[in-house]
Amino acid sequence: MDIEQIIIVALIFGFPWLSYDYFKYKTKMKQLEAKLQDSEKVKVIDELDSVKHRLVVLEKLITDKGYEVNEEIRKL
Repeated sequence: MDIEQIIIVALIFGFPWLSYDYFKYKTKMKQLEAKLQDSEKVKVIDELDSVKHRLVVLEKLITDKGYEVNEEIRKL
C-alpha cells in the first residue's frame, strides 16, 4: 500500500468518528447557548421588575401632596 491508499482508508474509517464528535460538539454548544439565553432572559425580567418597582415608588412620591408642598417651599 502506498501513502495515498493509507490516507484514503484512514479518511473513510475516521470520518464517521470525526463527524460524530463534531455533531456532538455542536449539539452541546446549542444546549449551552440555550441555557445562557434563558439566564439572560431571567436577568432582564428581574431588572424590569426592579425598574417597575422603582417607578411605582417614584410615582407615589411625585403624587404625594407633601411632595408638592415641599417643592413649592423649596422654590421660594
